[in-house]
Amino acid sequence: MLGAAPTLVACSGSAGAPANSVATANQRLTGSWRLQSFGPEVPLDLPLQAVLAAELGQLVVTFNQSQFAAVGPGVDFNGRYVVTSAEGDQLSVILYDPQGIAYHFSAQFSGNLLHFHIDDKPWAGVGALEHT
Repeated sequence: MLGAAPTLVACSGSAGAPANSVATANQRLTGSWRLQSFGPEVPLDLPLQAVLAAELGQLVVTFNQSQFAAVGPGVDFNGRYVVTSAEGDQLSVILYDPQGIAYHFSAQFSGNLLHFHIDDKPWAGVGALEHT
């Protein structure tokens, strides 16, 4: 359900700035996040609508040291992730499911929320995760 993201604006400044920004984004991302909202860009078919309805407010995604786990009423899988770029509160992430399929998303931290945009179908859309 969660996807990976397009590259954001490149960081400016010293050569270490992009690496430091990515490391900071990884630290901020670490922990558990509950899915609060999601709006698909195109209507989902009925089975996917049912999955989404069951997962809102229930699905928890935990990020830790380049690994993630997504657990909810109808979802239980894990994989790896890479923060590909970061600047300030914005970041781009690629999630790889257990089969190695990549999902791209861009995101922005806002207080205890992580607003995200998924680029990959069938889950292309926008949503928010709340840090738990």
